[in-house]
Amino acid sequence: MPPIFLADRETIVHHFPHGPVRLRKYAARGGGREFVRASVPARVPTRDGGRAALVTLRPAAYPYAGRWLAAIVQYAPERADHRNPAFAPGSVRVLARMTRTHANGVPRQSDGSVGWSVPGASARVWPDGRVEVRDAGLVVLSVRLEGSAWDSARVAAVADAGLRLLCAPEARHLIRTSEPRGWSKPADRWGKGGPDTVGVNGGWTYDGSSVGACSCGWRVSVPSRDGARGAAAEHLREVGVGVPA
Repeated sequence: MPPIFLADRETIVHHFPHGPVRLRKYAARGGGREFVRASVPARVPTRDGGRAALVTLRPAAYPYAGRWLAAIVQYAPERADHRNPAFAPGSVRVLARMTRTHANGVPRQSDGSVGWSVPGASARVWPDGRVEVRDAGLVVLSVRLEGSAWDSARVAAVADAGLRLLCAPEARHLIRTSEPRGWSKPADRWGKGGPDTVGVNGGWTYDGSSVGACSCGWRVSVPSRDGARGAAAEHLREVGVGVPA
């Protein structure tokens, strides 16, 4: 689906596995640059078209257009409306897999946007539904998500897809391990009326389990954090990525 071959003002409909996309090309005029606008509908069509996203593609992004649009169509909500998306940029950042860590306290710009980066690429999300992903060069993937059905998880998946397209090869497998829960009282976990463990370590129990996860979707839960780190290192070896020192 190479939009570069469209004529000025030519419109086509391309059918992806999860739905159609309407593309229209605008040639460079008056010193401007050519671009393609792609309209992504919601899964359930409505009388007015029910658009879920509007994508702007510049020439540098044409080679990525097919995979970028396919991802947006895949995560588009079933229904569209004319309200603002229902998500917070900070929540998107926490849910995104393509991040170095899931720590809170993300720096926020005065316009409410939140950004983060991985080797070779960066992403930024605005409260009004704009998502922008760019690499270290000239490629910019830009989309405006429309409708209240866009929640934080769907927006994070769209941002992840763009970062995975533009990032450096080593960034496609960003691993992390969770901190064990440690010592706690059953009442902390179950509330009053929980299991009676009085007399066992004074009513305290220890949970040393940890989860190892990767930005590619790989995930494992093991009894210790050292075990999670070992499993993550083995995952990197299996996918041909060097293990961090």
